[in-house]
Amino acid sequence: MRKPKQARPLRLREYEAAIAALKAQHPWLARQIVEPAPGHLAVVAHLFAQVEYLLPPAVVARKGSLSVSCNRDRLAIHYQPPRHHSERAAAVLDLIAQTKHLSQQQCPVCGVQVVGDGIRPQRCPQHDGIQGLFAEEVRRSRQLIVEQGVQQVVHDLGKVTTEDVRAAMAVEDEPVPSEAKPEQVQEQPTETAKSMPLPSIVFLDEAGLEAFVDRHRPKGDDKFKRAQAMAERIKRAGHGSRQLGLLPPDWKALLDEFALAFPNFHELAELLRDHFALSSLGDGRVSWPAVLLVGPAGIGKTEAARWLADQLVLPFRVFDIASTQSSSPLAGSESFWSNSEPGQLFELLAYQPLANPVVVLDELDKASNGRPQYDPLAALYTLLEPRSARDFSDLSIRDFAIDASHVNWMATANELEAIPGPLRSRLTVLHIQPPRPEQIRSIAQSIYNRLRDESSWGTAFAERLDDDVLSRLQALPPRSVRLVLQRALGSAARDDRGIVQVQDIRPLVEISRRGVGFVSEGWN
Repeated sequence: MRKPKQARPLRLREYEAAIAALKAQHPWLARQIVEPAPGHLAVVAHLFAQVEYLLPPAVVARKGSLSVSCNRDRLAIHYQPPRHHSERAAAVLDLIAQTKHLSQQQCPVCGVQVVGDGIRPQRCPQHDGIQGLFAEEVRRSRQLIVEQGVQQVVHDLGKVTTEDVRAAMAVEDEPVPSEAKPEQVQEQPTETAKSMPLPSIVFLDEAGLEAFVDRHRPKGDDKFKRAQAMAERIKRAGHGSRQLGLLPPDWKALLDEFALAFPNFHELAELLRDHFALSSLGDGRVSWPAVLLVGPAGIGKTEAARWLADQLVLPFRVFDIASTQSSSPLAGSESFWSNSEPGQLFELLAYQPLANPVVVLDELDKASNGRPQYDPLAALYTLLEPRSARDFSDLSIRDFAIDASHVNWMATANELEAIPGPLRSRLTVLHIQPPRPEQIRSIAQSIYNRLRDESSWGTAFAERLDDDVLSRLQALPPRSVRLVLQRALGSAARDDRGIVQVQDIRPLVEISRRGVGFVSEGWN
């Protein structure tokens, strides 16, 4: 009796064949985005079949829009229901919520059932910690681990043995089925799906790091202990090299989602499309030129950067330039001071494995104009030039330089004229307009979606806000929408309702005679 075949990762061509078969089976999907993870194809195929029971395919094809993709192993489904089918559309939204929940119990690589908490996506033990979703990527990832023999990497990715590599390599020797069924398919489209493991750069001179520790060794004091601890943290993060975070396979859909969440950031979305398209032709690293977002306060400049960092899975840091009195947060303090410390930028780059974080220079136009030696903007003249940033030296550590040329900078300002000309010339200036009332509706829905996705109680509430609620929210300034919605969700929960109603929307009021009100953190 033949043993049943074990679930295995699909090769890219098998995945593409399965997607084609799925669209042939459901012609109304021809103009929709269908790019789920390979391991989620079965639940997605079931969803499409159920949708056809609820809505006529002709209606969905003509008036509805559906996007199915994968974001960090999580099944992402965005659905815009057709008008005049509100009752049936609500049932479709319930199906989508159930499908997303079921996908959390399946490995996104091979589709094997996993036991998780139902909130965060998990992989099966065979693919836990392995990069990629397709057989080719899994094989390369495992082979890299064994060939490099880097103990720290093996520790981070889990127990991977030579037998695992041989098993993965054997996948390529299996015959490819002539016809792949949707139930067997799995995910990951686009150009970056074919990419090699994360590209790496030479981050610092290892000999310089050793010299830094040795210089403090004879003293044997607290400075030596701190130097040792610093060196250990740098070694754990990758020693002399660092990796660069990659674009997700569905980066085009991600930017479409960004445009919906921040409709007044059209210029930024278009700039990112251009640079991401270029990057996808190469090694797929996340990269954009230093950008300056100019516009009124409270329109979402900082929040947009935070959203991008979160979706791209990159480290994120905000430097409040308005409250900075010197360049020490960026460049550290001089080593001759007894309490000399590295800057926050050095710590961000040196102590974690990715060298292309998202860094926000908040309120760049409000930098204090003190003495030149304490100019908080001084370090930026080096950092914002990629050539000079490749050899950036923190003032507290003169023994070696680090490569800070891959930082994705985003500065914000209310007025352009207050920023020195030489600094402006190093930035791509984008003017961001306040959102129109109809755009605030889209922003409110996006904020509501994020509140649901980020919270353990999110599934207790409907996926969309009612039109009457959105109409009430569109009259509010963008920075207030999140706090108002959080309060409204609490009000609905108190009444055991899964739907936010108009009476739950309570405008924020001032809390003192001095006019101090509630402000949504980070929405600048």
